[in-house]
Amino acid sequence: MDRRDAWDRFYTAKEKGASCPGHFDWFFSYEDVSGFLLSFLQSSLAGRTQILDVGCGTSALSLGLFRDSPRQLRISCLDFSPPAIDSLRQLVRESPPPGHPLSELHCYLADATALTSTFEEGSFHLVLDKGTCDTLLRCPQGPGRAKTLVSECLRVLRPTGNLLQFSDEDPDARVPFLEQAGGGKVTVKEIAHISGICYYAYILSPGSSGTRGAVK
Repeated sequence: MDRRDAWDRFYTAKEKGASCPGHFDWFFSYEDVSGFLLSFLQSSLAGRTQILDVGCGTSALSLGLFRDSPRQLRISCLDFSPPAIDSLRQLVRESPPPGHPLSELHCYLADATALTSTFEEGSFHLVLDKGTCDTLLRCPQGPGRAKTLVSECLRVLRPTGNLLQFSDEDPDARVPFLEQAGGGKVTVKEIAHISGICYYAYILSPGSSGTRGAVK
């Protein structure tokens, strides 16, 4: 599932099978983690906040933050599938007003493993990854591209920014991968138990020592 044509077929079929475009969320819905995300934004970031959502597909994650956050946000949603971005743009047009009157949400057609061809280094306070790294890791040639993804995410972060990955992968596997790929401190938080599956938030900060954070 790291192939663009596979995702193009998926989103094209989904759009044809629906009377109107709708969200597709892998792992869990925005509502399952909205409290965690809004609290994270409130506690760790201040002022106008630049957010990048890599491999966004048609997830409700960024649109939910756009709608609910009272903080001024500029959200960039990025995916390499044209049908996904077309559907997401339609969802944005139909979205309720943002939580802050000056918040913005923009969609970009680009490859998450080559972010610096679209964005300047140090552009974002927060990069969100909900399942994109997992998709790469579960493909035969994926681990190398997954490391490139992490590296690119860190490159477009500000020095005090955070990469926030959502995954169902156990910390014993994901933390060493992130420490090797990113060379920074990894903090792990349990965020949801859904249908017997535990989901985690992995928070990676650039430029800090590669030590493991506490699991809560």
